[in-house]
Order: sequence, then structure tokens, then C-alpha cells
Amino acid sequence: MIARRPEGADMEAKLFGSRLSPFVEKVARALQLKGIAFTLVPPKSPADFKRWNAQTRKMPVVEIDGRRVFDSTLILRRLDQLVPEPPLLDRDAGIAARQRFLEDWSDESLYWYAMALRWSDANAEATTTQVLGSIPAPAALRPVLRVVLRRQLRNQALAQGLARLPLETVVDELGRRFDELLVWLGDRPYFFADRPSVADLALFGQLNVLQSGPTPQAERLVAERPRLADYFLRVDAATAERRAEPGRGAARGVDFGTTARGA
Repeated sequence: MIARRPEGADMEAKLFGSRLSPFVEKVARALQLKGIAFTLVPPKSPADFKRWNAQTRKMPVVEIDGRRVFDSTLILRRLDQLVPEPPLLDRDAGIAARQRFLEDWSDESLYWYAMALRWSDANAEATTTQVLGSIPAPAALRPVLRVVLRRQLRNQALAQGLARLPLETVVDELGRRFDELLVWLGDRPYFFADRPSVADLALFGQLNVLQSGPTPQAERLVAERPRLADYFLRVDAATAERRAEPGRGAARGVDFGTTARGA
């Protein structure tokens, strides 16, 4: 008996951005889940963001089937059109609506909890070091970049509002959100279904950055919730790279806080 090849096995894509971003990681996991081989094209300068996506200047961008698509939500929708199996939304409209809602909450709300923690006074230095380590810049420019990046990204977090709260308040509220997520997860392996969806891919990206090093408070919150830690590892395994080829895909990524937010 000949094993059936994944639907996306004959397709190839280019993924523009860095897997240090939760949104790029979200798309990378979707590509891997679909069995679509891809080449990762990381930015080498701020000009790349405008060159790859002149409209919003944000990553990720995917080039597939002769066209480029930006915004992680729109990219996942396009992948489902091109490679329907496995689907990224449940076939039941009610369940799909909840999955899509949770994807949006993860991208637009949970993201800012991560930003508030990363750019708090307690964690900003470690976060800045991560950011700087992800940028190919001459050694002579790094001291200036350290100052500029810290100011720019911290200001983004402060403008949203969560980062203005005391650190202990942000941590407490994040713990409450984690507990609420576990109520929604219930006894299922994934949110509202028995296989990964857009909701799980989005949450994975954010949980990934929250456990990337500079935010030990978030790592402690996850560790204190074994069901959440197990869920993260379950999604990691289900969406892992199916094959290792030079120049394609990457190991599990963490978000170092890129200078331009993806979506």
C-alpha cells in the first residue's frame, strides 16, 4: 500500500520575516501542519519591511502560488484555500467562529500582555539584548541601536496601555487570562476541537514568546499550570517540521521583539 502524500507536498513557499516574531512563527507552524515546504527569508535591514510589504510594512509575508499575501490571519486563510487538508478551521460554523475569535484575541490582546512584560523595567534590558541579537548590524552601531530599539518598542507598549500598569498587576491579570483559557480548553486536546486550528497556532506563537527568556514571570505562570504547559507541548509536536532540508523551515522559534510588529 502506498502512503498518501500530504496535499501540500508539491507546493513551495517563501516566508518573509523572522521566526523571532510570534506572527511569523504562527504562519510557519501552519505551513508545517499543511506539509508545505518553505524557505525562510529573514530581514537584513528595515528597508526589507517596506520592500516586502509596502502597504503595512509588517511581517509576515508569504509568497505562494504566484502571489504575495501579508497579515498572518489572511495568510492562514489563503493556505486553507490552497491546501484544504488539514483544515485550519472546524467544518462546524459555530466551532469555527469560536476558533477565529480566539485567534483574533490572541493576536490583538494576548500579544500586548507579552509586550507589557517584555518592556517592563524588570525585563527591558534582557529583551533589548534579544532584539539586538536578532539584527545583523555592525558592532559600532550596536550601542546606538540598543538605545533606539529600547525607546521605540517600549513606547509602543506604553501607548497601548497595559505596560503602564504595575508589573505585578500585569502578571496577575495574565494568570487570570491563562485560567480562563483553560476553562475554554476543557478536556479537549485543542481549542473547541480534536485537531489544531487557527486558534491554537495563534496561541502557540504568543506562548512561545512568553517563554523565550526575558519574561520569567510568564514562564512561571505556565509552569504553575501543567495543563497549559502540556497543551503548548502538544501543539508544538502536532505542528513540528516534517522534514529537515537545508534552507527550509527552522527549529522552533522565539520572539525577540522585532522592530516592526507582524499581524
